[in-house]
Amino acid sequence: MKKIIYLIFSVLISSQLFANNLLIGVPTYDGNAHTLSFTIKWDNSWRVVGGPANYDAVWVFIKRQPCGANGIWSHALLSSTSSDHNVSGTNANGLAIDAVADGMGVFVHLGSSANNQIISSLTSTTIVLKLTENYNPALIGASNAASDNWKVFGFEMVYVPQGEFYLGDGRSSNSSNFSAGNTTNALKITNNLQNTTGLGSYSNYTSSSIYGAPISLPKTFPLGYNGYYCMKYEILQGQMADFYNCLTYDQQAARLKVSSSRVLTSVNQYYGENWNDLSLYNSTTGTSNTVPATITSAFPHIPRGYMNWQDLTSYLDWSGLRPMTEFEYEKACRGTLNPIPYEYPWGSTILTGGNNGNYYNYQTSATATWSVYDGACRNWEDNGPIRSGFAATSTSNRSQSGATYYGIMEMAGNVWEQCVGGGSGYDYSNFTTTNGDGVITNAGLADVVGWPKDGGLSSGTTLKGGHFVSTSNYFQYQVSDRYYYTGSAENISTTRVRYIGGRGVRSF
Repeated sequence: MKKIIYLIFSVLISSQLFANNLLIGVPTYDGNAHTLSFTIKWDNSWRVVGGPANYDAVWVFIKRQPCGANGIWSHALLSSTSSDHNVSGTNANGLAIDAVADGMGVFVHLGSSANNQIISSLTSTTIVLKLTENYNPALIGASNAASDNWKVFGFEMVYVPQGEFYLGDGRSSNSSNFSAGNTTNALKITNNLQNTTGLGSYSNYTSSSIYGAPISLPKTFPLGYNGYYCMKYEILQGQMADFYNCLTYDQQAARLKVSSSRVLTSVNQYYGENWNDLSLYNSTTGTSNTVPATITSAFPHIPRGYMNWQDLTSYLDWSGLRPMTEFEYEKACRGTLNPIPYEYPWGSTILTGGNNGNYYNYQTSATATWSVYDGACRNWEDNGPIRSGFAATSTSNRSQSGATYYGIMEMAGNVWEQCVGGGSGYDYSNFTTTNGDGVITNAGLADVVGWPKDGGLSSGTTLKGGHFVSTSNYFQYQVSDRYYYTGSAENISTTRVRYIGGRGVRSF
């Protein structure tokens, strides 16, 4: 059996609680039990009862490749029964495994026995996952699983619990932010709105007709009341390289040629214009229509820019996640707290950090940090983003580390977030909580019904949270700002810009 080792280094840190160094070891297939086993560990995991009443988790999913010439990687489905999966060994660390109904992966996290605990360093623990007998055979063809290749992927997420929260920050002039109708008051999202009546037309949550769906948002639209998991960090360059390396040549070529005429048959062709620390490149060549190239990043720990909406959604579909809505963005930032006018995701109106003249000049190190945050990662010298979690330390508070109420990092700064919602130029009311199914088209595109196809006003997406090159437009970082509801002319399917990225969520 040919085995694939897959190591994931998540050098990313949440507020007040470290959560880093996620490592996943060599997967081993057991043909008799039809299971896949591997070790997992990460540092400073948490589970709390009070306050945000949430926990961190690792979303784990598996890809399988039949051995032989040009085998195609496909998603390996897992049992949807949690008890079919096991944490084994004497160092089980109180970990629990939650299966999901569609079998796309599992969540690994501290169980209820670890309530109100922060575990600084989990020891390496063996996870045993039960595969289904019917793991996409139509896609991978007849194959002896014992001789196939397996890849185990994982990244840290944060659970955002079910509950009421406020949209809008109640500023004296509602301008572009959410508000309760034609007032300046924040709008409370309740169980009744989410699960019974829906939100209704834009006039229920903003006084301006240019913001919000032109058709009433039904209860099936993710307004944020129900619980969901959110990626703790923005999608990284290394994660995108992993994604491209599981595609066919044609899928690679279709995605990587969106912004240029570069091809995969010449080594060291850059995708991202070779701009500072944002480049991906092919370290080995491909063979047209046959053998994929190998895509590499020199800075796998840095958030990926140059992502258009199609890049984001294809990655999320492939990994079993989905885009988040602008409603979910606000909840992930503010949590259950009362809104503060003009607040930033770290819960205050303080914006004194970032560089503010302390230009960090190409800090591409996996350990690069600033001692004080109190502001978004912005760079007036236009030098690029810095590693995710750069501002958190063992003693930093929420404001200093730039974390949201739930411990999610960089919801403002580094690269812009792409969300569903925004302007009235497109009906996005049919977007639901449907997650990706692990399969994308031959053109490397997401194909989930209800997801916007392209970015911008004509498709129903918006940009949130500002980016590293933002200068005087500090409102871009504010939780409730909706000014960029158009997605800007840059956020369309055929163009990439260095400061646009994104992250995903998953419903359950």
